[in-house]
Amino acid sequence: MFAALYYQSVAIMLLSVVIMQLAATVYMPTVQAALPAVVSASDLLKANTVNFNVTTIARIGGTAVAGILVAIMNLYTVYALSLVFYAILVLLITQLKITNITDSTIVKKKEKIRFSELFPFIRQEPAVLIALINSGIITLFLGGFNLLVLKFSQVQHKPELMGWIYSIEGMSILIVGLFAKRVIGKRNLVTSSTLFMLLFAISFAGMSFSENTSAVLGSFVLFGCAVAFFFPMVSTLFQIKVPQDVQGRFFSFRGMLDRVMFQVALLATGACLDWFGISTYLLTLAVLTIASGILTLILAKQKSVDVRQPVIRETVEG
Repeated sequence: MFAALYYQSVAIMLLSVVIMQLAATVYMPTVQAALPAVVSASDLLKANTVNFNVTTIARIGGTAVAGILVAIMNLYTVYALSLVFYAILVLLITQLKITNITDSTIVKKKEKIRFSELFPFIRQEPAVLIALINSGIITLFLGGFNLLVLKFSQVQHKPELMGWIYSIEGMSILIVGLFAKRVIGKRNLVTSSTLFMLLFAISFAGMSFSENTSAVLGSFVLFGCAVAFFFPMVSTLFQIKVPQDVQGRFFSFRGMLDRVMFQVALLATGACLDWFGISTYLLTLAVLTIASGILTLILAKQKSVDVRQPVIRETVEG
């Protein structure tokens, strides 16, 4: 980015963005795969909730801080500060100790694993398949999130509505996320996450009243509450059910799938808003969400799928 600013080159800027995205495709799956190695199994849901909340804070607070910094500093200084913080992050990561796998058979197995080998595993593991299906449906909404927020603002002729939606959605995620582990506890992660599809469907249906400010804001609060529970539960489910030697590949595959779904969702949202309008689109999405929840819940019951976070009780030595 320093070179892009110096030469005023859009091509170098785009190259920088591509490199950053390539780094993200490695970094984020690594974080998710590393969590089971650095926290106990009984704290996985808590760790995933913290990780999700940090991401939410970065999404909301990072945008606000960046706007302030750009207003009071030049871009060279802003990127210099970013470079300093990245360097600090690298130094902190070097202090992280993760136990190496020394078993030669496991190492050989890891080296031979390919993406194509994940598909039979996903088909054979109903809990993973159910979580992928439901999270894919929610991604359809998330991919067009910004377009929908802009559309709500246009429908109600209130530019400030965009800021309110982003704020209350993010704050509801942060506040409700604090209670995720306490509420979920030892419950079945598969059925619990599937039941939250009902809350998503209700929030989408509420958003269909696009001309009513209270209905829209209330629906986004409900959506944020559902998100705060759903995605940490899904991540925990994956970390429990996917073997450790496959997790790196699996989370990379999931990242690729999410990126493709985001692009498809963005195009689909734009087209549906033009063809059918925001209310019809959101009602259709609500029906699709509740249908996905019901079908996957039936599948979970038929397969007797039960995935629970291990709970380690502390004993007091006399």
